[in-house]
Amino acid sequence: MPRSIRSQEVESSASISAQENSATEMQPLAGIKLYSILIGVSIASFLIAMDASVIATAIPSITSRFHASTDIGWYGAAYPLTMCSLQPLSGKIATIFSLKWTYQISFVIFLFGSLLCGVATSSKMFIIGRAVAGIGGAGVVSGGLSVIAIVTPSEKRALFMGFLTSLYVLGTIIAPIIGGALTESVSWRWCFFINLPTGAVTIGSLLLFFNPPRKSDARKLSMREKILQLDLIGCGLFIASIIMVLLALEWGGNQYPWSSPTVIGLFVGFGGGILGFGIWEFRKGDQAMIPFSVFRQRSLLFSVLFGFLLLGSYVIPAYYLPEWFQVVKGANPMHSGIMMLPLVVSQILGSIVSGVLATRVGYYNPWFFLGSASLCVGAGLYTTFSAFSTTPAQWVSFEVVQGFGCGFAGQMPLLMAQAVLKHSPNQVPLGISLVLFAQYFGSSIMQSIGGAIFQNKLVEELTYSVGLNLTQVDKLLQGGNSRVRETTAENFPQLLHAVLAAYNGAITKVFLLSVIGASLAFVLSSGIEWINIRDVPERKQPENQLTRDTPPVDAKNT
Repeated sequence: MPRSIRSQEVESSASISAQENSATEMQPLAGIKLYSILIGVSIASFLIAMDASVIATAIPSITSRFHASTDIGWYGAAYPLTMCSLQPLSGKIATIFSLKWTYQISFVIFLFGSLLCGVATSSKMFIIGRAVAGIGGAGVVSGGLSVIAIVTPSEKRALFMGFLTSLYVLGTIIAPIIGGALTESVSWRWCFFINLPTGAVTIGSLLLFFNPPRKSDARKLSMREKILQLDLIGCGLFIASIIMVLLALEWGGNQYPWSSPTVIGLFVGFGGGILGFGIWEFRKGDQAMIPFSVFRQRSLLFSVLFGFLLLGSYVIPAYYLPEWFQVVKGANPMHSGIMMLPLVVSQILGSIVSGVLATRVGYYNPWFFLGSASLCVGAGLYTTFSAFSTTPAQWVSFEVVQGFGCGFAGQMPLLMAQAVLKHSPNQVPLGISLVLFAQYFGSSIMQSIGGAIFQNKLVEELTYSVGLNLTQVDKLLQGGNSRVRETTAENFPQLLHAVLAAYNGAITKVFLLSVIGASLAFVLSSGIEWINIRDVPERKQPENQLTRDTPPVDAKNT
């Protein structure tokens, strides 16, 4: 076939495909349909976030039921392991199959995992249930944000996206309180059963009101072709690599020394696996699970890196502030959750403010800078904590500064991914899932580094500043952070003030990690392009473009 005719046919097919995509693009919803979907997605997002930490206060009851204290690590790790490692795959699935059904199926899988946990008769069954819930959760998190991107008008998208991301933080923080209340009043099993009736609201609202148009392609793909497009080999390499590095970070310094063959082997396996994954993905090109072509968009690459650093920097205070409240200030778990409310409220307010003003300003970039700077300042203020002189007014104001920082910038990488991929709507779920993966992965990495810093600094403080011997240090650590005061009072009561000062010093040292991470995020913000979101034109194809721009092609010759 002559090159010119072939070129005309390619242009003709592309033009037809553009017309079909324009014709089938879903219009933003309003009224009861919009808010029913928002309520359903919000409930699902809250449940997914709550499941990450709801077992924190229920673990003692769970281990007593199954008599398997050695499995405690897996109770907490199984859920985030599967959720984090499957994020890119869930985004790829949503680009190929119907978003409505991929989201619903993912949520049903999550509910099934919750049911398995609730009815578990053994520790292994409970762990499997946690892993299954994480598999479903991976698709719910990225799918929910994709649904919001489709059904909301552009001028309100930042507001709703900010509200949705705030729910993740709210769910994570108050989940231990809810879990403790359910465990004490009913049973730990209701920490998971509660997902079933509330989850039914999500399923009902999306079945009734979310009806996106079918994906239009110049050539309809068979089921086999769609499955082949999932890049299962690349998926396997990626999942195996991420699970190995997360296990290494989970086990290193806890179940095994960092220098142990197990931990080193996991890190080596991660390096080899991720190298093989990179080579495979490069060969697959645009058919890869993570097509490297999307990173040619500089703003998407920097948004992914920003999300990695920002959420990783945020999770350190969110994790260690309750430790400080409980150990240094003597608060119980429920009270420490209440003491975190200034952080939660300010973050929600920050998300609303940035969501409203972003569309009026026309740019997302100011919030990248303002949010990372505010988070950096808040984390820096935490390093000034004193075991005995820090007042409630101080720690409340510090929480507000940090909360506004994360609220201002938390959803901006997700919004920027949508703005960058606006003219490739089928890749929006993939872009969202990449940002989410970076955020989850950053949280895991920073928590592991923070844990190592805390452990090393605490042992150093207890040994050299307090003067405890290794036997006394081990006894204190084995008692757990929730029993620091009791263990100290039972064994060396005269050293209580010194021990509390040691814990204060170790915790505040960890906050420096957030300062460094937020500072790097601020620097990376300068690499994101200034895109005027109000002036980005919609890609629409004139109805007569095909007949005007391309000569007719003889069907017989085709």
